[in-house]
Amino acid sequence: MANYGRSVQTIRLFIIAFLAFGFLLIFSVSGDQEPETKSLVDQVTPEYATGFTVEYHDDYKVVTVSNPWRGSDELYTYVLVNRDDTPPSLGKGEEVIEIPSERFVSLSSTHLPYLPILGITDCLKGTINPDTISTPEVLNLIQEGKVADVSGGGTGMATGINMEKMIELDPDLVMTYATGLAEYDTHPKLQEAGIPVVVNAEYMEEHPLGRAEWIKFISVFFNKEKEANEYFETIKNDYLSLEKSVAALSTENPTVFLGNNRQGTWYMAGGNSYVAKLLNDAGADYLWSDDQTTGSIPLDFEVVYDTALDADYWLNPGTAKKLKELLGEDARYSDFAAVKSDTIYNNNARMNNGGGNDYWETGVAHPEIILKDLIKIFHPEIVPDHNLVYYQHLE
Repeated sequence: MANYGRSVQTIRLFIIAFLAFGFLLIFSVSGDQEPETKSLVDQVTPEYATGFTVEYHDDYKVVTVSNPWRGSDELYTYVLVNRDDTPPSLGKGEEVIEIPSERFVSLSSTHLPYLPILGITDCLKGTINPDTISTPEVLNLIQEGKVADVSGGGTGMATGINMEKMIELDPDLVMTYATGLAEYDTHPKLQEAGIPVVVNAEYMEEHPLGRAEWIKFISVFFNKEKEANEYFETIKNDYLSLEKSVAALSTENPTVFLGNNRQGTWYMAGGNSYVAKLLNDAGADYLWSDDQTTGSIPLDFEVVYDTALDADYWLNPGTAKKLKELLGEDARYSDFAAVKSDTIYNNNARMNNGGGNDYWETGVAHPEIILKDLIKIFHPEIVPDHNLVYYQHLE
């Protein structure tokens, strides 16, 4: 009987142990199966940018670029698939891009500041117009001979690309921009050559944070969404905090106008433009704020003269670095109140020897610093310890 009792007890212990193991196995399996897709932390969702969307699926991403240039209704859709994975069935116009990119070529300097932020600078293998680049980490790679110049024979927007050099580099991703003009656009030629290319349309964004948010677009091609989210959240909070400080002011906003007279035409930023948004957020009364244009407005000198003669500030007057240089362009400039009150500032404090203006490079990635510069100009009491970074006073 004693042996029988011990046997029953042994059986009971075995059953209890078996059940306990079963419960542990169930919870373990359910825990492993829960994150079927990427966690929300590793996904990006645009808040301010309106030109791209990202959809996440179990083993691929779909990135869509809309409004790639002014007046365009074209869509570019990219299906991002991890290397060695089988891509899904494609819809009309969809292109497969293998990720993460390891041999990257950028055809715009505005993409470059995001590379060190995302920790992917070493992936860069080629770019254009290297003499105009300002991003330090990229300049180091260029000087070390690790980044090739793929510029064509043209200049400015018509620089073009050296297709022979591009094919030699064998990139797995080229990022460019589009204008809708055949003489400037490079993506059709790259597509014909079978080179993976995507269109980045950040320059179409009207909100400064919207432009900076294209770091999220770049991040998805490198699986660096987490880093992009962290960076954007930081600069967004800084920007909004500054904007809130300005909104709390009870003083009257100073008036401001932009640009300069070039060969008989004065190009003024539209009231719905990127620059106009910055001025508004910095607490300035932009004299063309009622205009609905997102681009530039061509005006006669007389129109600007009549409207802006008594304005408190004059910003972004072309390429001038000294007041004497600016006044040498047109003797009538001396009539403006901003000249008499010595309140002219230009956004060319960080020009390099190759003619590149860092305002349009790292400045795009740092709208919070540009905003702080503008607040320093219009309302210095809000940021007393700030020194101008992208702007300089014309003396």
